[in-house]
Amino acid sequence: MHEVSVMSEMIKATLDKLSEYDVAGVEELVIVIGDMTNLGEDQLTFAYEVMTKDTILFNSKLVIEHESIRLKCRQCDFDGPAEIIKNDGYDHSIPVLSCPKCNGPVDVKEGMACCVRSIKIKEG
Repeated sequence: MHEVSVMSEMIKATLDKLSEYDVAGVEELVIVIGDMTNLGEDQLTFAYEVMTKDTILFNSKLVIEHESIRLKCRQCDFDGPAEIIKNDGYDHSIPVLSCPKCNGPVDVKEGMACCVRSIKIKEG
């Protein structure tokens, strides 16, 4: 369950940044999670709830935004979404990391994010 370690690092970075300011509380934390990370939303939310107790983040709302996978083909210049294989019965789908037009090699341009987008604070 790598969601716990990922969320732990996000919380630590957020608290470190907030310590630089006069903050009375936090209303909302918005994070961006790329589809390539295979991070589970339920697990992230649970980890957030457990790990923010006794911190300024306690009772704040966690908003998780998803970043879709976008590929750029090295051969035909295709620029768009990856083909996704649905994995029935499992939590995660499998992206096809080749060009959906020519089957050529691709660079992943989006879908790997794992970051804090914004923090809505209550000023102290």
